[in-house]
Amino acid sequence: MKKVLIVDNSSYMRKFIKKIIEKGGFNTTIEASSKEEAVEIFKAQSPEIVILDLNMSEFTMDGISVLNDIMKINTETAVIIISAVGHQSVKDECIALGAKSYVRKPFESETLLKVLEECK
Repeated sequence: MKKVLIVDNSSYMRKFIKKIIEKGGFNTTIEASSKEEAVEIFKAQSPEIVILDLNMSEFTMDGISVLNDIMKINTETAVIIISAVGHQSVKDECIALGAKSYVRKPFESETLLKVLEECK
């Protein structure tokens, strides 16, 4: 079973995403609420999948630096960006940096489960 790291500053969103992914058969989940914590946990736990919010603080799109750090550590990690930012240029940048998928908030549970299935 693949290990999933959920990175979002909102505890509500982390719980919401955790329920969805557990429904999809992913039982091993780890949570991080900041970019520093995310990179630290990533290094220590080596999850195969990371679900990453782009805006985790007052700094716009600080999730991009987390994506960069993760890709420097392990390019094989399946990073799924989840964000309310819907600009095509932002999506393209994330994919170019190594993200496997980009899901726009708000999203349906089935959308995230479909993306997760592609990462199994």
